[in-house]
Parts: sequence; C-alpha cells; structure tokens
Amino acid sequence: MKRRRPGLQNRWAYVVNTLQEIIPSYKETSSIISIHEDDRMRAKSVAFAVRKGSLVLDLGAGPGLMSRLVVSKGGEPVLLDVSQAMLRASRFPNRVRGVFEFLPFREGVFDSAVSGFALRDSLDLPLAVRQLARSLRPGGRLSFCDLGKPDSAIAALMIALYLRVAPGIIGLTTSGILGLRYGSIYDTYVLTLHNSELKELLSRHFGNVEMEETQFGGSIVVKCFKSG
Repeated sequence: MKRRRPGLQNRWAYVVNTLQEIIPSYKETSSIISIHEDDRMRAKSVAFAVRKGSLVLDLGAGPGLMSRLVVSKGGEPVLLDVSQAMLRASRFPNRVRGVFEFLPFREGVFDSAVSGFALRDSLDLPLAVRQLARSLRPGGRLSFCDLGKPDSAIAALMIALYLRVAPGIIGLTTSGILGLRYGSIYDTYVLTLHNSELKELLSRHFGNVEMEETQFGGSIVVKCFKSG
C-alpha cells in the first residue's frame, strides 16, 4: 500500500478557512485548549532561534503572537501566512501572503525561522520543511512549537480523545456556536506525523534536531540547526 504523503492535503483548505473565522478568539481559546502551555512554548522557541539583529521568518504567523516575542528579543520578523485576514490582524509592517511549500524568498536570506502551532497545517509537510531549510543561511536556526503525536499508542489515543472533545466544548464556551470550529484541531492531529517521524523528516534537512516533549508527548518544542 502506498504511504500517504505527510501534510493536510485535501483537508488544507478547510482548516485554513476555519482559522480565518476564529481570529477574534484565537489567542484566548487556543491557550485554554493547550492548558496554558502555549505562551511558554512560544517563548522557548524564540529564545533558541532569535538573536539581536536577526532577520526572522515567522511561518504561519497568524495574528503575530510569535513575532511580538521576536521583536522583544531584538529580531526583525517577516510574517508569512496564507490568510490575508490573519496578516491584517497582526499589524506588523513586514507581511507576506504565501504558502509554506513555495516560500517567495531568496535562498539563505533568513538568519532564523520560528513557527507557533502552524507547521502541522502544511499542505505538503516534506516540501514545506525543504523550503524552510532553503530559506535559512548556513548555520541558521529553526525552532517551532506545535501539537505532538507521541509514539506511544496509549498516549496518542489519550490525546486524540482529548482533542476530539475538548476544543469544540471550549470553543463553544468562549466564542459561541462559531467556536465549534475549533474541532478542526482534531483533524490536523489525526493527519500529523508521530514525533519520531517528524524528527526524522527534519533531520534530512537540518544537521542537528532536538525535540522537547511535554504533556505526554502531545506538545513539542523543536530546535534545529542548518549545517554550514
């Protein structure tokens, strides 16, 4: 049987449209769903990747939550998102509309790249990772935080059950009927790679890959160096 290529594939447009609809409640509801781990995870990613004066790609920037941290560390963020509505909500000057799989930047232009809970939403994950590596200079750093899918079948099932039920209920409480759209998080979890598979994919393009797993492997912070 042919193995499915990693990425959202035919679920991509649905997830993108859903994200645009939940912009007003995105930060509050996402934080509750992550059991308030999201801010800590974003901060760890930015602390690793960003140095003063760095030109930093914020992949899947959304309303600019990661970019605010990049600025606080002295970096200059360039925000990329497929959603024009998300980019308008961010209010940062350097905003580019585009997809992960075809980054409209020169090779080696960025010192580092960050992403917060967005890389799993790639249409084609291997191509997105390849484009990220191409856009970083030799010695550049990539760090992102995201949902994880643990290798343990029991842990993966526990997290799947949580994501099947909790996001919709939390969204309904914080945002009304529109909050049921947060149930799409479960769709992205089902399609994402297990943590070890994701690390192996990243290792094909980056010389050093470290992954920190928390919440039974359901949350990850990943740190990568691009070889010189």
